[in-house]
Amino acid sequence: MFLRIRAATMAMAVATAGAVVIVAAPASASVSQGYVAGSGTWTDDWNDEGPISASTRSYNNVVAMWQKILVADGYLAASGVDCRFGAVTTAATKRWQSDRGLVSDGVVGPRTLARAATRLSTYEGDNWFYYDGLGSNVIYFGRLPDGRWDMSLGPDLEWKPLAYTSATFSICS
Repeated sequence: MFLRIRAATMAMAVATAGAVVIVAAPASASVSQGYVAGSGTWTDDWNDEGPISASTRSYNNVVAMWQKILVADGYLAASGVDCRFGAVTTAATKRWQSDRGLVSDGVVGPRTLARAATRLSTYEGDNWFYYDGLGSNVIYFGRLPDGRWDMSLGPDLEWKPLAYTSATFSICS
């Protein structure tokens, strides 16, 4: 009887510990979904995105988003936004990461995007956002009802989804 109680107690402890681990794990987006996306609160949507780099998903709308962030923070010239993660974007990314105490590897993954997300604020409700860069450098974002994010590249209000699989902004040609 004592052995049965002890085994049951042990099984319960393992199950409880497993449940705690599962609950404590962050929500995970999959790049295979094709978009920057999230569910629930918007504040953690970027914490599980990426990676993008010169060698991984190097030509798409998410690269354009990252390049706009680099422009907003003064690390890249506006003319450098072309949806291609090349040598100039890599060097700018490494400087941006280094200045924020991150590993300066030129790869934009969850930690880098989570740090960038700290500069996001809501604008006119919970589905519109802006990235507050240096000075008056602002980028506008939207979050669609299905959780996908989109972005405008400027005054022409060309809104496009933040896709990992395509480069559809007119500047990406």
